[in-house]
Amino acid sequence: MNWIGSDYQLLKQAVNHAVLNQKVISHNLSNIDTPNFKAKQAIFEQTLQSEMRLKLQGGRPSDSTQSKVVDRAGGAMRSDGNNVDLDYEMSELARNQLQYEATMEQLNRRLGGLKSVIRGGR
Repeated sequence: MNWIGSDYQLLKQAVNHAVLNQKVISHNLSNIDTPNFKAKQAIFEQTLQSEMRLKLQGGRPSDSTQSKVVDRAGGAMRSDGNNVDLDYEMSELARNQLQYEATMEQLNRRLGGLKSVIRGGR
């Protein structure tokens, strides 16, 4: 039994995804000049949406929702076979940072509420 709630599990998984996504973006950026390197991306949003839909329908989200790292489809392939786009990676980096901060804020509020209940409202 999860006494904290399924919201906590989803938030924890979202934070874990943001951390993984940061690593994937950093890996892409560090290989921007590597011939034949194919950019990767971490996939989680579709899984999160299906888990949240399940929760709204009264189901219980899975404790094992995982991000997946896959080759990014599309993108302009350079003559050296590399498809890393600096502008795209930097915008993804900024988006990921905002997503991480928003998720951490929600998680802190959730845990702060539990802390208040444990202390008896003080």
